[in-house]
Amino acid sequence: MTVERRIVGHEHQEIEHVAGQIETIAEMAGNLASGDLASALRSVLDGIEKTLLPHIDWDDSVCFLEIDRLAGTPWATRLLRLQHQQVRQAVERLEADWLALRREPTHRQLVDLRARLYGLHALMSSHFEQEEAVIMPFLERQNDPPASP
Repeated sequence: MTVERRIVGHEHQEIEHVAGQIETIAEMAGNLASGDLASALRSVLDGIEKTLLPHIDWDDSVCFLEIDRLAGTPWATRLLRLQHQQVRQAVERLEADWLALRREPTHRQLVDLRARLYGLHALMSSHFEQEEAVIMPFLERQNDPPASP
């Protein structure tokens, strides 16, 4: 296992922890007092800012450039880059939701918040499955010594 694989694997574990928190908050969104919900959401957003967003920035600025170079096309990581953009947009919407929680949320706002949390969780899960199933094996294959004749 390469050093890069271990680092990315460790980052993915931290991000999976945050994804678990996102799912937990989504489950509790209608059952928590507004202040408690706001506090829980802020904690998750802080975790996203600490773990997920730096990982996405590194993927976009380092990892994906190398993969595109090795693949010989900028299309190799196009879908993953789009998903990163979708994650950033979802986080921005959740930041707005957090600000809105200063007032008592309506039922509709709680339903929308829950949907956005589940949506972000699903997007993150799908994205990391793709990275684990496609990108990591591709990179590992590039690090393998050439087969002897």
